[in-house]
Amino acid sequence: MTRVTCLLCGGLTAYGIRPDGQFQCLGCVHTIHPRDIDLDGMNVWGVASDGTLCITTDPAHSLECLTDAIEDLLTADECPNAEYARFDSIRKVMESLGAYLDARRLGIKRPEIGYTEESVRTAVNDGADMILGELGLGEPEEDAINLVVNAAMKSLTTPGATFAEMVEENYGEDPDEIRSWWGWN
Repeated sequence: MTRVTCLLCGGLTAYGIRPDGQFQCLGCVHTIHPRDIDLDGMNVWGVASDGTLCITTDPAHSLECLTDAIEDLLTADECPNAEYARFDSIRKVMESLGAYLDARRLGIKRPEIGYTEESVRTAVNDGADMILGELGLGEPEEDAINLVVNAAMKSLTTPGATFAEMVEENYGEDPDEIRSWWGWN
């Protein structure tokens, strides 16, 4: 993590947070508003425990680098100089982990890893809509696709759920009623 310093003071004095949410140089009156802090996608800003403005690596980027470094470590024996590859991978693991911890110390939230239930629901429904929109299927096939969508979501939220549980939750019907649609058995 790097403290942001005031160029007007020769780059020696850090910016501290004020009660109004702006940052003021601790040596002069120069201020920075948070909306004026423009960083690339790899960096984020936060406030250190002493109230100074800091820049650090985005925790999402740190975790990507950490994953890459671990993969490099696991495949180091395949490199011509395996000892150097292991050493370099461990160095990258430590750097990435340190950057992640710096961001968390600044109060930056950990990134969401994986997919949320809502993102899966959206993707599954969009996939069903894609098929239904392009193939011009009849009502029995559309009903079957919708049953699969509902079963997939039930399986996501309740692993091991039964057909009867899915039908009750999504249709409020008896499973035999659904089985009777379109002559299904």
